[in-house]
Amino acid sequence: MKTKRLTYLAMFVALGVLIPQVFHMIGGPLIGSILLPMHIPVLVGAMILGPRNGAIIGVTSVIIGAILGMPAMPMAIFMFFELLTYGVVAGYIFGRINNCFVALVCAMISGRIVSLSVMLICIHIIGMKLPPIFGTIAFFSTGIPGMIGQIVLVPVLVSVLRRGDLKFDETTV
Repeated sequence: MKTKRLTYLAMFVALGVLIPQVFHMIGGPLIGSILLPMHIPVLVGAMILGPRNGAIIGVTSVIIGAILGMPAMPMAIFMFFELLTYGVVAGYIFGRINNCFVALVCAMISGRIVSLSVMLICIHIIGMKLPPIFGTIAFFSTGIPGMIGQIVLVPVLVSVLRRGDLKFDETTV
């Protein structure tokens, strides 16, 4: 069973790196901030494999993706904390109440709050200069199509994967 979980963990990390690369090749540089393709493997993986593995998927996907050039800096910094939060919150809440929609919405809200907090810390404490697109309204509104896609797609993917023998296990918390 550990081998199967490790294989799924690696698969979700690989998808978290590959899917955004494909989206960027097809749709250009802004498509990632609109459709949020890196978020889906993290959210699904967290709900299937638990919060610890969800955090690993989120953090590892961002680090490997940043090494390959996407997400670019400084966005990679904010996404690191956002996807870490997504993995922990989605995995934890889904493991406790087994409700994909509640886990998804809580993860999406908390991840955006954490990411915005990190952004504000970077601006105010260390004096990071960010392009105008990083305004609060743009930060939240740009990803609305991706969030809608997540609300539709993530529950379907979780349901399909859970039909097999891969299910959340309390030992992964």
